[in-house]
Amino acid sequence: MQTKPTAEKPLAGLKVVEMSTMITCSLAAMMLRSQGAEVIKVEPVQMGDPMRYIGSQKNGQSALFHNCNRGKQSLAMDLKHKTGAEAVLRLAADADIMLNNYRPGVMDSLGLGPEVVCKANPRLVNISVTGFGTVGPLAARPAYDHVIQGISGLTGLQGGDYADAENAEFDFIRMLICDKVTAYTVAQAATAALVARASTSEGQHIDISMLHACLAFLWPDGMMGLTLQDEDALDMPPLSESYKVLTAKDGSIACALLSDGHWTAVLNMLGREDLMSDARFANMPARMTHLPEIMSFVAEGVKDMPVADVMRVFEAADIPFAQCETRSSLLANEQVLAIGALETYVTENMGKLTAPTPPILFGGTATSLAEPSPRHGEHSRAIMQALGFDAAALEEMTREGALRCN
Repeated sequence: MQTKPTAEKPLAGLKVVEMSTMITCSLAAMMLRSQGAEVIKVEPVQMGDPMRYIGSQKNGQSALFHNCNRGKQSLAMDLKHKTGAEAVLRLAADADIMLNNYRPGVMDSLGLGPEVVCKANPRLVNISVTGFGTVGPLAARPAYDHVIQGISGLTGLQGGDYADAENAEFDFIRMLICDKVTAYTVAQAATAALVARASTSEGQHIDISMLHACLAFLWPDGMMGLTLQDEDALDMPPLSESYKVLTAKDGSIACALLSDGHWTAVLNMLGREDLMSDARFANMPARMTHLPEIMSFVAEGVKDMPVADVMRVFEAADIPFAQCETRSSLLANEQVLAIGALETYVTENMGKLTAPTPPILFGGTATSLAEPSPRHGEHSRAIMQALGFDAAALEEMTREGALRCN
């Protein structure tokens, strides 16, 4: 009996087939799982998703893999095997969403291109994710997060590159931000296509590139200086100039000093009321023009103050702020605990785990994704049997190294 959607699990009853390695489609599919969908992850038969072996791990399974694959089923199969391609077509025929992140042309070469799978199921939402897109001089190249950070301009923004290419400096955002931005784009596109299908009864094929998704993500604030093209446009420092941590005597603070009231409170705190009449700081437009000076001035002013004193002033003036947490200290942060952002649970293979709860509260109700991530090929036999393949076919595939049953 098919599961019906609820307010908390709006995608219950839908089936997702994920044919991918690494983060983009894996994280997108897990988000769909957290909203109720069933997800079957089709992995390479030999080593599976390489993400299984990257970073901290237990019993041969990494925390990174777990954080992108909770609640899924794993089918480990060689797609080049004749039975492998047939199995995927049978999965597609009964699926609502299919995701892949292979390079352009790979799915066609396997006999599983958009025309083929959409013919098998005209209601299928079929999403292909590439690094650089399907056309252009870089289309066939492999892509990883830090490569897309480089070409999209993210590394230039971190290094302070706003316009001067000759003297530009570059640095990475030290997490897989492009992969994750693309994953959120994929999940949004999938559900948008489902809404369209509800009206038309037809699925569609969707192409998404990491490069395009990350440019769109970067643009609103990071590329303000490239948005206004007329010569008379007034250029100002990017908002990232205000991203300066204030390090006090015994702690650090992140804050946003925006309004006149904020600035007045800070000057009073620092004993610099004389600057209230300074034209550079007289109003918000002026302060936005001089953001680097302001943040350097405030940082210098608070370095010898107790962090509690600074926070007391900020709170009284309604300045947006929070004390900076380390990766370990945030686990005990009162606000993180209050909203139930993290959950700790135990699985058979990986033991005690802490991971985020789904951040969307449908109907205002918190939900959980305290589920294990699958072992490589853990569900291969059950999935193949459900697709109608008999024991002899499974034995043959296993003997030929085309199927892994864990």
